[in-house]
Amino acid sequence: MITEDTDTLDVPSSFPLPDNPQCAKDTLNVIPAFPLPDSPQRIQSKKLTPLEKANKIRKKVFLEPGHSALDWARLKNSDVDLTGVSEIRKYTLDELKLHKSKNDAWTAINGKIYNMTPYLKFHPGGESELMRAAGKDGTKLFMNIHSWVNYDLMLDKCFVGFLVGTKTMLT
Repeated sequence: MITEDTDTLDVPSSFPLPDNPQCAKDTLNVIPAFPLPDSPQRIQSKKLTPLEKANKIRKKVFLEPGHSALDWARLKNSDVDLTGVSEIRKYTLDELKLHKSKNDAWTAINGKIYNMTPYLKFHPGGESELMRAAGKDGTKLFMNIHSWVNYDLMLDKCFVGFLVGTKTMLT
């Protein structure tokens, strides 16, 4: 409000104003019949979602410049061959086990085998996390940590074949 004699703003002396409708609500010491979102009562008894559980156990690392998720998308959409193989075929677990080094890292997820070597430096959890599944069926590990992630879309250009002859998974 502008006063007539000084042409300056008339700033209230306290905030919130005493006649503010919120003041009456704030002074009530009423506990709601059900916990409100993010209230202390709810936070103590709140069951964690799978994403919240994963966020508590996973650690993100600093990625080198040029290795962000957008950089990975650009690389995937380029004409660069990320498979490292001449044809898509079926592989046994023994063949998969041969690809367990940082220079040649493959994993199987739900029966599909991916060459994760090109993705190692782009993974937000770091290379060491991906290497836990290198040369193995990483289905169980992946589902425990990233069940909401569409791995097939993330690694589609790294697809090398199918895992056959086994039902074992990484424990």
